[in-house]
Amino acid sequence: MRFLLRSPLRLAVALAGLYCGGAVLGDGYEAPKDPASCPQLQYTNELPPVIADPNLVLDANHFEAIEGGLSRLTGAVHLSQDGRAFAADSVDYDGPHKHISINSESLFRDPRLVIKSEHAEFDMDARTGEFFDTHFTLIPVDGRGTADRIFITGSNTAELDHATYTSCALGNEAWLMSARKLKLDGDSGMGDAHDAVLRFQHVPILYLPYLQYPIDNQRHTGMLAPVFGESSQRGIDIKVPIYLNLAPNYDATLTPRYMSERGAQIGADARYLFAHQEGSFHGEYMPHDDKRGGERDYVEFSHEGRLSERLGVEAHYGDVSDLDYFSDLGARFDLSSTPYLARGATLTYQAPTAYSIVALVQDYQPVTTQLNGIDEPYTRLPQIRLDALTPGSWYGTRAGFNGEFTNFVRDANSVDGLRLIGQPYLRWDTDHNAWFASAQGDLNYTAYSLTHVPDGTPSQPRRTLPIFSADGGLRFERETASGTLQILEPHIQYLVVPYRNQDQLPLFDSGQPDFDFPQLFALNRYSGSDRIADANQLTSALTTRFIDPQTGLVRVTASFGEVYYFRPPRVELPGVDLPSSGASDYIAELTYQINRRWSTDAALEVAPQFDRISRSAIALRYRQPDMGLQGQRIDIAYRYRQGLLEQTDVSFSTPIVNSWRIASQFKYSLRENKSLDSFVGLEYETCCWALRSTYRRYLSSSNGTFSNGVYFQLELKGLTRLGNGFDALLPALDPDASIVGPRASKVLP
Repeated sequence: MRFLLRSPLRLAVALAGLYCGGAVLGDGYEAPKDPASCPQLQYTNELPPVIADPNLVLDANHFEAIEGGLSRLTGAVHLSQDGRAFAADSVDYDGPHKHISINSESLFRDPRLVIKSEHAEFDMDARTGEFFDTHFTLIPVDGRGTADRIFITGSNTAELDHATYTSCALGNEAWLMSARKLKLDGDSGMGDAHDAVLRFQHVPILYLPYLQYPIDNQRHTGMLAPVFGESSQRGIDIKVPIYLNLAPNYDATLTPRYMSERGAQIGADARYLFAHQEGSFHGEYMPHDDKRGGERDYVEFSHEGRLSERLGVEAHYGDVSDLDYFSDLGARFDLSSTPYLARGATLTYQAPTAYSIVALVQDYQPVTTQLNGIDEPYTRLPQIRLDALTPGSWYGTRAGFNGEFTNFVRDANSVDGLRLIGQPYLRWDTDHNAWFASAQGDLNYTAYSLTHVPDGTPSQPRRTLPIFSADGGLRFERETASGTLQILEPHIQYLVVPYRNQDQLPLFDSGQPDFDFPQLFALNRYSGSDRIADANQLTSALTTRFIDPQTGLVRVTASFGEVYYFRPPRVELPGVDLPSSGASDYIAELTYQINRRWSTDAALEVAPQFDRISRSAIALRYRQPDMGLQGQRIDIAYRYRQGLLEQTDVSFSTPIVNSWRIASQFKYSLRENKSLDSFVGLEYETCCWALRSTYRRYLSSSNGTFSNGVYFQLELKGLTRLGNGFDALLPALDPDASIVGPRASKVLP
């Protein structure tokens, strides 16, 4: 059988270093180093470095010529050629045949490998040889092993008898892989092992009479490491992925799966990559669910590509057999709470500096019972959008056009039909270092052709609306006493839209977006196009930034703004309160990199009288610079929306005593007084192995019930990783972690 050992360091790549200058570990190969890798015994610290000299160099204290071209070198013998070197107290050298014979302890080394043996025979011309009673160290991967015999041939193959391998330090063989016989074929990139045994803490945990595995960094067909866990919904859960290397540009993985509470399942993943196209497929099929009954399945497909220089395509399709699938069977954490699966395809035609046309079909499959039918989005069959803008300008003025044609479809009890939008506009703008200004006038025309409308409601309503906006701002700069650059940017916008009664228009895609800082300057307080809010308002905002002039890192960004309504808006959405005249709620946002380790984000929506908070959010993050997932991490967040939610989210990961690390996350609804998602993980890690255990309890959006899961992961560094860890459950690293991390010592105090 073939078994692929996938991990940051693989035994396959490690044993490939046994080739004396073979192609498996070429000069350009650099094996990844584990920051917590074990120190290995270096036999050659006091020897000179290996030099890639094609000439044979002999160095010894004594030289004795023997009849027939034989020579005996004794006393600190050092022999090297082409980046390979031998060191011993005594070496017999056959000059005519360039054959080396060593009958005492010796060292063989190259830049990647050191072999200590009791007897060695080597042909320098043919690059073949035998080493007996060996100990070897693999320098790039910090691994070591033993073999009764290592035989290297000139055909880029090697054989090892009674070999062992581990990445642990000397005297601490926490895990050990052994095999009666190993054969490494550099041409095929594969190794064969007979009677392979994996021991953990001296206890055999895996035996394979025959094992085939890769010895290079190329893809090979074979079985990947199994994944196992336990949950209240599935019981004991075991997956055994089988990887299929079908071609250089496409591959597949088959995943047989067994769940003690549910039964057997088969999964498949496929990827492809062509010159202008790429995509992926994922599918799962269960012929019979022992707990629920009946067959169950899930498929997902995505594709994107370029059909010509100006025409691109994107497609995505997802389908699941039932609403409870992800809570019952799903192994992906991100799908356990998703409300919809998207389906659709998009064609985009782009004419540079002139116009673009986007045509799409779009549908959604609900995967939750928590939504009412009215909340289900409409299907778009199809939607065609046209955006055009004149490439040149006349005194800073350009003409443009936005157009849209959409066919909205839902169930027979819903209003559906066609919507046509045409919106020509004129735009003027100018931007200078110290100030900027712009103005735009639009004329929106919207026409409908509807079916399933209630009695007394027109089936072909129309709407024509002029829209005018003008905005501008100033930019002030100064250097603070500490040398930081501060930018102060006041910004105002005036928007006027006349009132039109739109109560008889359908609601295909309109909604109420969050009232955040970008929304202050939106031309429509509603999302979508079915409702265009009337307006006579002035928006004013102030933004300040503090920038490190040496690195360009923005340490502080603070914004504050409001909308002043000269008259109250009248266009309504069901269930949405309209603002009154006068000042709107204040919006404030802050992003602050406090120091190398701490940063915070905050957002606030508060009434003008400061007596009511409509929305607030604050997040505090701690990161140990340059440590990534291995360092201390803390995330504390609080979210509040008046009448809707009040939640806290606390997560952390930190080393504790010795080799132990603990991680946890806790999402709690203060409004409902219940936990939404929580997990706790414990890790014990040494330089050559790690064990992780995780318990998770989460609320499924499909049926509103809680599920429990237990996950385990055993990592044998330099060999493989079995099971699921807990790092995937933690918040992602910050998008700017590469800036805040490696450069933090130069940027922040």
